[in-house]
Amino acid sequence: MTGEHSGRDDEHIDVRPMSAEDAVGVAELVRSTYGEDYVHDEIYHPERFFAAQERGEHISEVAVAADGRVVGHWAFTFHGPRVAESGMTITHPDFRGHGIATDLEQNLLRRLDELGVMWIMGEPVLFHTATQEIVLEHWDHGGITGFRLKVFHPVGGVNGFGDDIELGRISAAMAFCPLASMVEREVWVAPAYAAVLSRALAATDWPRRVGDGAGAPASGESVLDSSWDEINSSASIEVHRIGADIEEAVEAARDEAVARGARYIELRLPVSSPESAQVDLMRLGFSYAAFLPEMGEDGDLLLLQWMEDPVVDRGHWHLLNDQVEELADSVIGQAGEAFGKRQARS
Repeated sequence: MTGEHSGRDDEHIDVRPMSAEDAVGVAELVRSTYGEDYVHDEIYHPERFFAAQERGEHISEVAVAADGRVVGHWAFTFHGPRVAESGMTITHPDFRGHGIATDLEQNLLRRLDELGVMWIMGEPVLFHTATQEIVLEHWDHGGITGFRLKVFHPVGGVNGFGDDIELGRISAAMAFCPLASMVEREVWVAPAYAAVLSRALAATDWPRRVGDGAGAPASGESVLDSSWDEINSSASIEVHRIGADIEEAVEAARDEAVARGARYIELRLPVSSPESAQVDLMRLGFSYAAFLPEMGEDGDLLLLQWMEDPVVDRGHWHLLNDQVEELADSVIGQAGEAFGKRQARS
């Protein structure tokens, strides 16, 4: 869907799906706003970025000024058929405060609804509250479920934000919003993670209940796979089946990632069956990161995280309200606790 929007007082902005030509303008927009330090490296390569859209990996909308410049961009990346991630939301500093981002988002939400997407996901930044506000005050039933701490490589500064960018490795919140009727589910997690998860879910009206009891013992062998992110010196471990050997299997995958130079490791754990309640990986250094509704093959996932160093610089964080602050305190506190258990075990 295309449409016109009045950007600056005397200028009309065309909001439309991204074309191959627009992808070149998006790269120029990123460079003018973030320099060469933007965390999504693929956006600097217009042919690759547009080709990924053509393959159905993401959808993008752009805002184009009367002189042909791309002055705004927003994308949703697909995580399977039920969830799409909101990101790469950029407005040129000269055009901020005129509702361009709202128009981009509305176009994208209409397209996602037509595609049958059930949930949208976002990673609000922490050095200003604008993207947090979008989730909690503008998304219907939106909620922040956790924080990926020190997940992105450090940047040298972001144009338009002065010195407010987080120093060192960058953290981001994890946020979700339902687009369709929510399926009621029971979630099974180990007691070590249940308190933080319950705090995150308490701030939402989602039909999720944390399972009671110790759960069922797992049997057989675990099935998992790993991937590597060279840019951010990080690894991702995906658990497909929880077996009796889950701790040993995760430890081996963690050690392989550390040997490769990982400074951050995320682990995605299915939590739709009772054996998930037996999986406590705090001794290996994995603490609560976030809850991921409908991101799994058969339901929800728990995102756990391991950090080389759990000390987080919060000097430039600006969080929207007390609930977000309290959740951040819980996530950071457990990261330190897991680090201590990992050190005591080694």
